[in-house]
Amino acid sequence: MATRRRHPKRTSPKALLFDFGGTLAFLDFELLAHEFSRDGLTLDPVALEHAEYAGRAALDRYLLHSGERDMNQAYQHLFRGWMEAAGVPPESVRDLGERFVQLNNELMLWRVVRPGTREALAKFKSEGIKLAIVSNADGRVEADAKRYGLSEFFDVIIDSHVVGVQKPDPRIFHLALERLGVAPQQARYAGDIYSIDMVGARAAGIEGRLIDQHGRYHWVDHRKIQHIKDIHPLDN
Repeated sequence: MATRRRHPKRTSPKALLFDFGGTLAFLDFELLAHEFSRDGLTLDPVALEHAEYAGRAALDRYLLHSGERDMNQAYQHLFRGWMEAAGVPPESVRDLGERFVQLNNELMLWRVVRPGTREALAKFKSEGIKLAIVSNADGRVEADAKRYGLSEFFDVIIDSHVVGVQKPDPRIFHLALERLGVAPQQARYAGDIYSIDMVGARAAGIEGRLIDQHGRYHWVDHRKIQHIKDIHPLDN
């Protein structure tokens, strides 16, 4: 008589980990559309936001298929692909890239916290779930999370600039897990770039959810969510 294989029962996560930019706080596309409109080119904020997906696709191609792991080059691929899809002339891309860096240094461009974000974090926290941020950043994530009213929800905030390792290296996830005191299989992670966030989380043994707010991340087959509240729907 054949015996039925028993699969381990799926349990609710004890910890939820989140990327910062593009997951908890989004680019200010209104500001960027205003700043990047010049020389007869008028950019629409919504169109600019949708064009950013082409940048993510370019970054994914670079990291997944080129064999290279230079993150500075990866982000340059993202910006060029984004600007090309937005209709920016090639000769203007470098100037806009420099303006983007300047604006981000002055203002922090990932600063739009979308509706329902704080409420979802509060709900997770009230259920006793440990929360962490794991971000490739420039040393400002903790201060930015505090400025945007998010830091109070998090037990751990990991900034790649501070800890000296960045995604997709699994070690940055392991740092978060160690500080939270949970095993990889007890955690779930949400982030917005497949080749950085999902590949890194998988290498660390963590189940990932890819943020795809507008349903345009069509070039990879991965479980996607539109909002962080869907990473662990407590009502289901």
